[in-house]
Amino acid sequence: MFNYSPRSTRAALAGILLSCAAMPAAAEALSSDFSFRVVETGADGAERLVERGSVRPGEVIHYQLRHENMTDADLSGLVIAAPVPNGVSLTIGGETTSVPALFEVQADLDPDRAGREWSTYPAMRKVYDAAGNLVEEPLPEAAIAAVRWTLLEPLEAGDVALNTYRVRID
Repeated sequence: MFNYSPRSTRAALAGILLSCAAMPAAAEALSSDFSFRVVETGADGAERLVERGSVRPGEVIHYQLRHENMTDADLSGLVIAAPVPNGVSLTIGGETTSVPALFEVQADLDPDRAGREWSTYPAMRKVYDAAGNLVEEPLPEAAIAAVRWTLLEPLEAGDVALNTYRVRID
């Protein structure tokens, strides 16, 4: 059984949870909250989100990021980002947003470039095959290191942006 620590997860997210491209003071203007629940499926097939301190391989964690504009002005250029922690794989299709946004994933996409890059999904990555040729292949969910939503419209005064994503325990 894998003990999933809310404290360590919150600490890891604190540094990269939100970035603001157009308004440096926007982070202070936002009320931000991060939560997670384990996804359980009942005998009837219905999903429930439950709080637990531990998970088992194969189980799914549902993350929710909530940001509220605490100002009297609209906030433009917001980018909400979150990691895909070690020991889990992103579950594509489990991401949602309550506001118009561009969803992207971060991964090593080109072995000839240092560092990770952002791409919309489905994403392709370049790898060397057995013969040494550089070829493209679909990016596996397990290779994704982070996710982000670039808000396409300003977050209006008093409005809330809810973003969710899911990961499966490896």
